[in-house]
Amino acid sequence: MSNNVLYFPYIDVPSTSWTTQAILYWDKLASIIPMDHLHNPARMDKLTRELLSEGLVEAVVPGMYIHQVSKFDECFIEFVETRVLPNRRRSRPSKTPLPVTRIHAEKMGQIPDFLVDSGLATQLGLAWYEVDTLLANQFMAYLATVLGALPDVNATPITDQAQFAVALGSKRPAAKRDGALHTFKARDVVLKSLLPIPNGPIDFGRLIKFKERHGHLLPSLRAKIEAHCADISLLQESETRVFLTEAFIRDCKDHVAEIEAAMRPSFASVAFGSLAPLFGAGLTFQATEQGNVLGYAGATFSLVGAAYLAISSIRGSRLTQEAKPLAYIARARNELLPNE
Repeated sequence: MSNNVLYFPYIDVPSTSWTTQAILYWDKLASIIPMDHLHNPARMDKLTRELLSEGLVEAVVPGMYIHQVSKFDECFIEFVETRVLPNRRRSRPSKTPLPVTRIHAEKMGQIPDFLVDSGLATQLGLAWYEVDTLLANQFMAYLATVLGALPDVNATPITDQAQFAVALGSKRPAAKRDGALHTFKARDVVLKSLLPIPNGPIDFGRLIKFKERHGHLLPSLRAKIEAHCADISLLQESETRVFLTEAFIRDCKDHVAEIEAAMRPSFASVAFGSLAPLFGAGLTFQATEQGNVLGYAGATFSLVGAAYLAISSIRGSRLTQEAKPLAYIARARNELLPNE
């Protein structure tokens, strides 16, 4: 799995806490954005424009990449011919029109002509096509997967809704349907339980500074969480998935609490600076025979030095805790959430 993610199925990223969470959890969050939207930013919502401007979301322009995939059109058309059209022919006609979604032509190569000819899409002007929503979402999952696999993009497809996640996964239908969904759900539950998301609008500057300071902890944290989610996706029993995920979250919270305790200001950070003035004030010479003053003073400095070295070992333990994967979550709790 890449450390970067490519959001689908929409151009605009969600105006919810999901986006903040994604920015915090992944190295880079990208979205599939047609070139004409970059030339006309008003076509995107305010949040997406601001995130692009701040560098917290990266634009992946499909027209710049799909030509690198020689069978891009062919493979999706084959999927429609073998999976979508036969199901349409077998299903009973419905009096209620199916919901439709608009897709920009830049994302589709030569696929629009095929969909129109097959009665699965309607052209809206030059740039847009109206496609059955289910098929549109399947196409966007396909597009995100193909673009993400290109070396220049190198991103894992990601979505904020479980109904879209089932389009991802292995080639086997059962694993594709269940495994990807269980991975999505497990990650969603774990992140909502562990990774703190500040309420209100996104503080862009704060997020940028936080990731600059602590982003080095992210790869190991993600590896820990993704390994759990991968294991969960292989389990058949829902009760087992729930039990193990709850146990994983409890264990993580215990470790986060230990790390937070170790991160609190300790005696080691102030000890020597606080004790040194006592020597200047003559405190070490009190109740001491005149002839033993120098010896006493020397012994005191040696004793304090030994004590300071011992206390410094506590700080060494603290630094070890701060380097652990879950320290990223502990830092986020302390630095991103308002003080209570």
